[in-house]
Amino acid sequence: MDSYYCIVNLPGVPVRDICVLKAEDDRAADRALADVAATWPGFETLCLYCGERLVTVLSNPALGFAAPLPELALDAVRFETAA
Repeated sequence: MDSYYCIVNLPGVPVRDICVLKAEDDRAADRALADVAATWPGFETLCLYCGERLVTVLSNPALGFAAPLPELALDAVRFETAA
């Protein structure tokens, strides 16, 4: 059984927060997502998933549309290889 969780996107922040939701189906997960939105001020979007399946995306109406994230330079990323 897959778990319901949401990814919290904050404006101007390149990292995400994850919030696990107590829900048994999509309808209960939508209600739990509304609770997260009410208690998490300043979110840009809340992306609700069940396992890897995207259920819905909730945008903060006070902020309008989310701005695209800036591109990350790959030269600043160090890739490791497995031994």
